[in-house]
Amino acid sequence: MLSRKCFLLTLTMLLIFFSGLVTAQEKPAVKPEDLVGDWELTVEAGEMVITLKLTLALENGVLGGKISEAYGTFAEMPVADLKVEDCSLSFNLTVPSPPDGMTRTWTFELQASGEDLSGLVYNNDVQVSVPVRGKKLSG
Repeated sequence: MLSRKCFLLTLTMLLIFFSGLVTAQEKPAVKPEDLVGDWELTVEAGEMVITLKLTLALENGVLGGKISEAYGTFAEMPVADLKVEDCSLSFNLTVPSPPDGMTRTWTFELQASGEDLSGLVYNNDVQVSVPVRGKKLSG
């Protein structure tokens, strides 16, 4: 009976120890000031590749942003509903978009890791969801 109690106690201590290691290895939360700067976003929609420049800035302690398309389809369009939570950055962008040039709202859901962003951009109305990746250009 004593060896069973020792075994259970040892097992419990090992589980606590290893769960602490897993927690310690989680990515630290991203702060808005870490994201300030210019980012190049690449959206891959099948054979179409769209390059965007995302500029994020702090104004009165609040993170805001604007996006321009590399070929000039739109420039310095403000993002809306920008949120930073843990390692996530999300926002909405309302711009003219392919294939017909109609104005649509696109939702970006990105994960930040140092100088990189990755995730999805989607629009439920046209049922499109495509990968997007980003690289920080300047800070």
